[in-house]
Amino acid sequence: MWDDASPKERSEWIIHGAAIAAAGAAASTVVPGSDSVLIMPIQVGMVAAVARQYGIEPTASLLRSTVYATLGSVVGKAGSSVLLRWTPVAGNLVRGSVAFSVTEALGQLILERLEAGEGLG
Repeated sequence: MWDDASPKERSEWIIHGAAIAAAGAAASTVVPGSDSVLIMPIQVGMVAAVARQYGIEPTASLLRSTVYATLGSVVGKAGSSVLLRWTPVAGNLVRGSVAFSVTEALGQLILERLEAGEGLG
């Protein structure tokens, strides 16, 4: 199945898996904000894996700049529930949901750029 899939299809699997991993990481943290330490490596790994599907071997600096630049356009949409994040249980669900959404959006934006032939730089 994996070998027969197109780069876009494989990338979508990678993106969804990373979004689920990010949601789990964020939901498992106790202190809001500490989840970013767990989520960033997941997102960087996702971008690298998606780039490889398109024959791009990304450097560390390219990955960092790509993730930071793309997150800038996504994070503003996720900041609406800041106070609820501090509420026990509900806060974990909110953090998990936001992490899933932001990671999925980041992956889809990267995928759109690569599909359009724009690359990561």
